[in-house]
Amino acid sequence: MPRAELKSLLFVAAGAAIVAVTATSIDAHKAVTSKYTYNEDVFPILRDKCGRCHTDGGPAPMSLLTYNENGGSGGAVAWAESMREMLTVEAMPPWYADPSGPAVKNNHTLTPRELDVLITWASGGTPQGNLQKKPVAPPAQFTWGLGKPDLELKLPAPQTLPPGEMEKDADLVVPTNFTDVKWVKAVDLLPGTPSMVRRATIALENGPVLAVWEPAGDAVAAPGGTAFKIPAGANLRVQLHYKKPWQEEQQSKSDQSTIGLYLTDAPLSGKEITAVAIKGPSEESATTGPRTFGGTMTTGGRVLAIRPSLDQPYASMEIAAVAASGKKVPLLKLRQARPEWPRRYWLADPVELPAGTKIEVTGVPGDPDSGPLLKAVHTPLQIALDIVPQ
Repeated sequence: MPRAELKSLLFVAAGAAIVAVTATSIDAHKAVTSKYTYNEDVFPILRDKCGRCHTDGGPAPMSLLTYNENGGSGGAVAWAESMREMLTVEAMPPWYADPSGPAVKNNHTLTPRELDVLITWASGGTPQGNLQKKPVAPPAQFTWGLGKPDLELKLPAPQTLPPGEMEKDADLVVPTNFTDVKWVKAVDLLPGTPSMVRRATIALENGPVLAVWEPAGDAVAAPGGTAFKIPAGANLRVQLHYKKPWQEEQQSKSDQSTIGLYLTDAPLSGKEITAVAIKGPSEESATTGPRTFGGTMTTGGRVLAIRPSLDQPYASMEIAAVAASGKKVPLLKLRQARPEWPRRYWLADPVELPAGTKIEVTGVPGDPDSGPLLKAVHTPLQIALDIVPQ
């Protein structure tokens, strides 16, 4: 489905929802206009695309894997209007790679049909469907996405949110105790308390970022023949953001997550994955107009992944390489990207760039009030390219 047609679908659905809400305020009952039902059509999508967060004990504050329930978060029907709003502004699922740009691995977007089903159902009376086909939610599973790691490192101490405290950041040092050099192809994190761990960055102390972790995000192994180098005696620096669900505000919650390292052989080239940072304007305040900045790669190499660090929401952002000839090569395209959900986007097709290549970034600021309510993130604007040097 073309982008313009998808936008029409979203706004038509939004308009239908407004009519439905108006009718609800007049009549005691909401007309059912949706041809889709929860049991037959909606539940499979929520289970497969949303259920790793929106499940009991998960990081989202509500489960969508039941139609309704007595007490608790209320089930999907209680959150239908919120669901419609988040889908319409593309705040959920929080995956920002624009499919019209270069392909990235582990794409988490909903298909146009899945969007149609969810928005039509949420806007059209939220019918439950055949009660004889009532679906059963699978048990919540919080496991290693790449299988059991070669080495597990538990955080040095539990991190606690006492009653009344909803959010906090933790910046921890975790020793590896390696006696010799190790090479890793992937790094993951397994939350000790999944409901409170919202994001994490795992890096070598004073070194490259090894993983950018988010709930329900699958760890991605570096392409074959590439790896991160961890020296003997190195420490890991782990930065986490914690937030309790609103239902647990007056409870004490603690987490002691575990880091998983997936080891591999040293690359034949002997070269490790490093990063090239393209810094954005340091003093420029948020604007409504486009923001353009860039930099030059002093070292050439194969670009494996891109890690945007955003200072504000962006309705769109395009990152491209500009050769000496002036030819522009798109690297990544984002839409409705927010700073609360930092990500590493592994390119489906790594790109070789020579030294002297210019990196050009153009971003259009977005609406800061759209999307889930998380603690405000104020980070310098920067685009990091993970590369294997030439």
